Amino acid sequence: MNTLLSAGIIFLGALVMMKLSSRFRIPSVTAYIVFGLIIGPHIANLISSDIINASGLISNLALSFIAFSLGRSFTITQFQKIGMMVISISLGKVAGSLILVTVALWLMTGIPFAVALILGAISTATAPAVVVMVTRDYRARGPFTDTLLGVVAIDDAWCIILFAFCLAIAKGMIGTNGSGTKDIVWAFIELIGSLGLGIILGYLLSRFSRYIKSASEFLILTVGFIIINSGIAILFHFSVLLTNMVLGATLANLDRASDKFFETIHSFDYIFYLLFFVLAGAHLDIPRLLSLSLIGLIYILTRLPGGMIGSYLGAFVVKADSKIRRYLGLGLAPQAGVALGLALIAYNEIPQYSRIILTTIIVTTIVYELFGPILTRIALEKAGEITSVD
Repeated sequence: MNTLLSAGIIFLGALVMMKLSSRFRIPSVTAYIVFGLIIGPHIANLISSDIINASGLISNLALSFIAFSLGRSFTITQFQKIGMMVISISLGKVAGSLILVTVALWLMTGIPFAVALILGAISTATAPAVVVMVTRDYRARGPFTDTLLGVVAIDDAWCIILFAFCLAIAKGMIGTNGSGTKDIVWAFIELIGSLGLGIILGYLLSRFSRYIKSASEFLILTVGFIIINSGIAILFHFSVLLTNMVLGATLANLDRASDKFFETIHSFDYIFYLLFFVLAGAHLDIPRLLSLSLIGLIYILTRLPGGMIGSYLGAFVVKADSKIRRYLGLGLAPQAGVALGLALIAYNEIPQYSRIILTTIIVTTIVYELFGPILTRIALEKAGEITSVD
């Protein structure tokens, strides 16, 4: 199968899956993953080896754009708007998922602590697009909905920062059999380097954009800076996600007309997201699914309770309303693109355990994509903020 023919099959097949997912009310992300599984090497084998081998490049591009867009919410104005309640709940939710998933996987499955730590960090990711879609479909209104949307807006930002730190520690543990202090120091170096790189290039992009007049030039400039940012991050072993999120956040804080940067990216980034999810499905290793059933089951059974406990404690600290304390964590159940992206990064960074990590996250993402929106709807119903259904 040649590369161009494979690419055509991917795009047209994904379009068909998009239509089918809409008709049968299945999340499109799930449809793309299943499609990738069907045309991947384990079943129909319709994807050329060149495209499979380029999955690292494609995932880095897709994740760069995702992270850049997430940076839009990380502004001083946004923090002032959402207040301490949202920050406390989001941090509590992230901590709860990380601790419960990591400890449970490590103690109950026998996998190395470094692998459990990576899966625990990935478990903190949510799916902002899914949550927003559910609130719009049911026209949810009220303080619970406002808080839910505020938390989901910055939740993945915390996840990206946490993942960068945990990945550095895990790589050190696996590579040096647990060198302790050295791993933590290197994690801080990666974190500081990622922050510094994003800030510097964000400032430069804001300055250079003043000399750009046409829309096409602006598109080239923005994409060029994002790709250079990612390339430098890879060169120095920084976090591609974190550097691009900081790049977006720097622009959002420095440039009053920062919306133009993000709108430029939104005009074409869906192509990369589509490829990203299809290739994620193509990487799904079917023969290993049965052997991974215990890991996946524990991940599924601990991620949601961990997030709910953490959200409750975070809400309790700031004396939030009882409905927010009890049900907000349930509303954050969906898991999608960011989790898959982090898994693909781990796939390339930790080859010894790449299959375990990626297959676990793909399978659990499918489960959470199918049932996550339902749980979000239930949370909104419990809060009494559903007004109607489209």
